[in-house]
Amino acid sequence: MYKIKGMTLLMVFSAVFISGCENDQSSGAAAPVLRAPTAYDLDANHSAWLRNHLPNETVAYINIPTPWNYLFDAKADALHVVQQLPAHKAQVEKIKQSAKANYFQYIPAQYQGIADLFIAHIQTSLEVAVINHSPTALLPTVAMGTRLKDMSSAELVTQLNQLLNTIDPSVSLESTDNDMVWTFKVGQFPVYLQYDDANGQLLIYGGMGASQQRMTDLWTQKTGGQLTKVQHLSQQADASGLNLKMWVAVAKLYQIGGAFVPPVQQQLIADLGLDQIDYIWMGAESSQGQSALALHVMMPEIGWRLMLPRATDWFDVTMAGQPRSVIQMTLPTSAQLKQVVEQLDFQELMTDKDRKDLQTWRDIRAELGFDFYDMLDAYQQQVIWVSDQSGSWFAMKVRDNKLRAEIDQRVEDYFNIKSSSDTLDGVEIMQVHFSIYEKLFAAQKSLPADAEKIQQFMKIFKDHVYWYEEDGVVYMSRLPQVLAMKKQHPNQLSMAAWLKQNQGGDWASAVLAYGKDIKHMPQDLYHYYLMLLQGLGDLAQTEVDLFALPTATQLNLPDAGRINLLLSSDAEKVSFKFGYEYSVLEPFLTSEGGFTTLAVVGILAAYAIPAYKDYTIRAKIAQQLSFSAAVKVAVSERIMANEQFNEETFTGIQDEVSIAGLNYYIDEETGMIVINMAAVDPVFDDEDELYLEPLINEGYIEWICYSSFKESYLPTSCKY
Repeated sequence: MYKIKGMTLLMVFSAVFISGCENDQSSGAAAPVLRAPTAYDLDANHSAWLRNHLPNETVAYINIPTPWNYLFDAKADALHVVQQLPAHKAQVEKIKQSAKANYFQYIPAQYQGIADLFIAHIQTSLEVAVINHSPTALLPTVAMGTRLKDMSSAELVTQLNQLLNTIDPSVSLESTDNDMVWTFKVGQFPVYLQYDDANGQLLIYGGMGASQQRMTDLWTQKTGGQLTKVQHLSQQADASGLNLKMWVAVAKLYQIGGAFVPPVQQQLIADLGLDQIDYIWMGAESSQGQSALALHVMMPEIGWRLMLPRATDWFDVTMAGQPRSVIQMTLPTSAQLKQVVEQLDFQELMTDKDRKDLQTWRDIRAELGFDFYDMLDAYQQQVIWVSDQSGSWFAMKVRDNKLRAEIDQRVEDYFNIKSSSDTLDGVEIMQVHFSIYEKLFAAQKSLPADAEKIQQFMKIFKDHVYWYEEDGVVYMSRLPQVLAMKKQHPNQLSMAAWLKQNQGGDWASAVLAYGKDIKHMPQDLYHYYLMLLQGLGDLAQTEVDLFALPTATQLNLPDAGRINLLLSSDAEKVSFKFGYEYSVLEPFLTSEGGFTTLAVVGILAAYAIPAYKDYTIRAKIAQQLSFSAAVKVAVSERIMANEQFNEETFTGIQDEVSIAGLNYYIDEETGMIVINMAAVDPVFDDEDELYLEPLINEGYIEWICYSSFKESYLPTSCKY
């Protein structure tokens, strides 16, 4: 018999989240498949370079990949292994050259040079940095860097001069005392250009305060020490430097422009800690064989960050073979929660209903003899929900055994229940059965006359909770069979090992995280990618030789792919990441797209499809309104002829105008046009009508429009 029974906080999560089964449940006991670690070689000469030369005064940076960078360059993601092959590079180059040969003839002659530069010679992404050398005013200069291939400085100068002359015939590049540097002017501002034939490094720099010396510093010096944090983050997120991304130095910009913000907003910004945001980084990541869309906010743990739970501990669990999905949620500690409550005045934000509900919970808390802070102190922060080969279960780890035992005893007394144990397949499992609905009903201050009957009825709806404990971790489910299968499964797998090798990301600092393996995804992605190559070859009017590229087996692609969501908070930053194998399209391209596809389909079903249906109905009503224009003219003519309403104004008007496709009548007392909608769309019936009513205002006739059916069907031109 287990001495520690444990159920309070656990039963709440169990009642809300856990079901005993999930689709596609495997009954087999196949050994877990973990990804083998892979080394990814990146070509330093085929990578962004300006990011490594930015001065401390940089306030913003954006990296814009070319379509070739995004689609075909090796970036340490799931398709790196094929995109680095010489045979693959040859196929891509063949597509480029064929596109150039077949389509450049349609580009105006004056733009062919610059088009050739972008398609055939730009090797890496376009990097743009905004540098503000003044600490007190916004006087920005702009630097743009990239790498070119197979182009001499003479060819580059010729093509750029052609482009400049097209824009302004008076502007052209001029040589300086440095053979690698040229200059021209845009208005009153100087612009400098530097190019190295040997490595293809190109820099264009200009703006207020730009000078050749500052250009030289950008070219030669390494990134300033104040940018170390954001540069380290960028290097980890995208070592190749070929993904779309940007960052902004928020605190620096606020320091310059904060004086223009009204005092009330300044105080709000200070309270939320927005003026302490060092950097906001957003964009695409590629590292460790996975891609991601990410947002990172780098700032101290102040202001709004205090409202996020901060994980101070992390524990591992064992899983029954390969999991289908894992969810982790981090609860705040009692100290963290109290800090938030003290800083935010919730009383001002609460409605009367909120206060009434809060008092109900206070009454329950008084009866129970403990509060939510006690429950947070009894357990560690993480709540882990797993769906594996045994089914669905979740786990929490006990922090304070004594406090937990006291809480459990009070819960048993409050619900008048008693936990017990039984054995299934050799596994001793605890169980408890209760009705929280009956207790919540009984806790109300004012009860109806038949409350006793209702209370007896509420007892029917029960929650059934089963659990066992191992190494201080409580494993719980709503079915004992799940727990027995989990405990007896022959292939126990550490969740930490699965996260590290199959999912990636720092789950130890996660506030909320979701991870899922999708079988055959890398192979499916590779096959879709090959079809994309072949399709682009067709468009470029060249033949792509797929026989030159290996099979998925030859590439040794992983057996499963991964999709995950991660909201994390560590000492330096808050991060939100959506991780995927190669492309954000992959959830739609795989037969097992998982939660993302389901979520998108759900959103479409809930919003897009009804919105489209409403749109089509509005279009039909708009057509009816256009048909009614002639009728409105006839009514208006009668009003203007009589100059007022009387019993003769609209007599016989119905016979004057006949409109095909418009089922209407005119009220001869008011001149109102009433259009029946039954034949317009099946959503309407005989009682649905559209009303156009004339109002005379100082000799002007104003038409108002309303209906007997829901307003969302009405076009914007028809609103009362």
